[in-house]
Amino acid sequence: MKSGRVSQTALKIGFIMIALNEKAGWASRLPQGLAALTERLILTAGVFGYGQRMINLNKKAWSIRLYEYSESKTPGTFEGIGERKLFMDEQVLAAIETGAKQVLVVGAGFYTLCLRLAPQFPQLEFFEVDHPATSAAKAKGVTQEGQPENMSLLAADLNETPLSQLMNNAGRWDSKAQSVVVAEGLLIYLNEEAVLQLFREVAACIGPGSRVAFSHALTIKEYRIANIMLRLIGEPWLSSCQSADLPDYIGPGWSVIAIDGPSTRHSLETFAVAEKL
Repeated sequence: MKSGRVSQTALKIGFIMIALNEKAGWASRLPQGLAALTERLILTAGVFGYGQRMINLNKKAWSIRLYEYSESKTPGTFEGIGERKLFMDEQVLAAIETGAKQVLVVGAGFYTLCLRLAPQFPQLEFFEVDHPATSAAKAKGVTQEGQPENMSLLAADLNETPLSQLMNNAGRWDSKAQSVVVAEGLLIYLNEEAVLQLFREVAACIGPGSRVAFSHALTIKEYRIANIMLRLIGEPWLSSCQSADLPDYIGPGWSVIAIDGPSTRHSLETFAVAEKL
């Protein structure tokens, strides 16, 4: 990601969620108000090129058809994104039911999970971590919406500040508590060593029985054109692995307890949950 610039991927995913809400059958599947909340967060961020006119165009029927065509070429990049979001929401709620006391979303972008769930679970603490430029843009909208008292936004470049250090210095984070961490749409942008490092850092700041819900690419080699375009904006895909290889991909100290994926055939990504041993 280019320093000082709001993540283009985060904005793109936000636009996809807004568009997906317009596709037949999806409005009833998505959490109520998710698309509208995402729209307000992006508009308040004030990023050039992502204003109301572009959002309105993004909702048009022809725009939805373009998304569908794109997904036919790179499966999982339209409806698959929605299924990924639903999976993460479900896993966070499941972890809360089994005793998680705090929620952390790494690389949050314009994801609305914490903003939606924090008021529902005032006894829990919710945290988001993102690159400073993206975090600052998101914070404008969170402030306008009314930031819940139990929600914290942490701005940091994790290449410079280790996640465990960042979280252990966050006053309301308990490094010994059972937690649930979300790394949704993130690992594909990290090389294999960075993925291992991320899971080591996560393990260092959560208690036993904690979970990480994440997505990972099955293969990136066959998506050359898509990756060329992503390299042009400075956010290329860097790693992938087959589900059977997840233990080596995320490293020791974890048990993979769930694997799922979008219904789209030959999808780019699949989803998983790992529990700290």
